[in-house]
Amino acid sequence: MLFYSRMSFHRVVFSSLLSLSLLAVPVLSIGVPSGNLRPDNLDDFAPHPQIGKTFNEFWTYTFWLNNGISVEVNLSRASFGSFKDPVCGANLSATNFKGKNYLVAREYKSSNFAFDRNSYRLSIHERIFSEGRPPESHRLFFATTKKGTSYFLDLTFKEMAQGSVWGDGVFQLPDNQKVALFFHVPRARVQGRLAIDNDTLAVQGWGWMDHTWQTHFAPKLIDAGYRYVVPGRVEGGFFFRRDGNLFGYGLREENGKRIVLHPTGIRTLEKTSWAGINLPLAFEIDFNGAPAVRYRWKEQRQSNSAFQELSSFERWGAKLYIGGDLYGFRGTGTVNDSLPAVFSFTGVKR
Repeated sequence: MLFYSRMSFHRVVFSSLLSLSLLAVPVLSIGVPSGNLRPDNLDDFAPHPQIGKTFNEFWTYTFWLNNGISVEVNLSRASFGSFKDPVCGANLSATNFKGKNYLVAREYKSSNFAFDRNSYRLSIHERIFSEGRPPESHRLFFATTKKGTSYFLDLTFKEMAQGSVWGDGVFQLPDNQKVALFFHVPRARVQGRLAIDNDTLAVQGWGWMDHTWQTHFAPKLIDAGYRYVVPGRVEGGFFFRRDGNLFGYGLREENGKRIVLHPTGIRTLEKTSWAGINLPLAFEIDFNGAPAVRYRWKEQRQSNSAFQELSSFERWGAKLYIGGDLYGFRGTGTVNDSLPAVFSFTGVKR
């Protein structure tokens, strides 16, 4: 979910979930997508018609690369109602790059945003874009310099699994608000180059890409959000909690059969806190028609506030307008105490 500071609130706006206590979730209070699991298509991938004055949309890439490097990239567009003009933006997080973590975000005028339905080219800037229609071909390119530091990522995708969507992908929330979720690259091999300040590494590994849109800012729609990805498998998900309700979904493929992971409840087994946010360290999620999954953080690599580059006065105004502060956490861990996983968590502090 979304907002932007000078360092781009897009990146945390719609990052991820996890309830922090034992919950019996009344999932029927939030409308689930209409239809069954199906292959994704061009209309799913393309920018969606904007609904309302605070519509936001994100294409999020998660990578697990050689040498224990994890990377997350968001391409986004955002509308802020009367607060400011619409913008587009992008951010890159690289953790354990030669033992260090990096985060950069950029914002541009909305006129920079473009999508070509023939080439599937999604452009935020002439040097920040993705192109190619999955699963046939795809490439992600990100190059920018900020505060004297340069950042570069150029990855080519291959051996991509077909994307999937649960029905129309849209969750119906109270007050006529909506959140939509699509999985366009649920598994792919990737290779290319990653550089920080021209210190370049040849990289290869696994990639994943999901796509979300929402009709309002994150604090207006969720209390927490959680994303997980299992490298090398079609398994991952993006889940959200709102007033005791758990929604979102994931995918799992076993023996050639792909299923929807529809969450119905969550149990927190261990937790800690950071900046007043409860962070789950170990937890289980129950699913409708599928075994429960246990998630365990092993390494929290990066944490930040969406507003950390703002002055105290600007932070106060932003928090008042969007309904809360947003804190993002990224790291690695395991699924069912065996499979390696890349995690991200977003908590709302009101």
